[in-house]
Amino acid sequence: MKTLLKIPGVLVVGVGLALVVLSITGLDPKARRAGLWLKGDVQSFRYLIPHSVNIFFITDNGNLFLHADFDPGGTWPNGKSWTAAVARDPRVRLKLGDQVFDCKTYLITDKAAADSLFEVQRKKYPKSPYSNYRRRNDVFFLRVMPG
Repeated sequence: MKTLLKIPGVLVVGVGLALVVLSITGLDPKARRAGLWLKGDVQSFRYLIPHSVNIFFITDNGNLFLHADFDPGGTWPNGKSWTAAVARDPRVRLKLGDQVFDCKTYLITDKAAADSLFEVQRKKYPKSPYSNYRRRNDVFFLRVMPG
């Protein structure tokens, strides 16, 4: 009986130790795997519940934009967990190289502007699945501003 009680205790201690190590070392996202804490030169405030993803980005006229796409018929913002989180709180932490920036995002709601950004994206990522698409209603762009 004592052995059975020790197993959950060891698991809790092990998970706690793993989270402490990851909070120190970080766990950046890789390819299609989400991460946890971003490590780098932090510029301002901290988030309590980390979640990090890799996403497409483009620049246009000196402005930075993030790309969000959903399966056909998907709607903003509930197609992905990160877009739902950004809709609730537009503050994000963006990592470029080893630098981490606190930013705010703004959904591009103007159809003409979104169509233009879609064309910029097609040129930047010619081998992506989007290179042969016409502008779809389930592709969204977020402007990134210093936060």
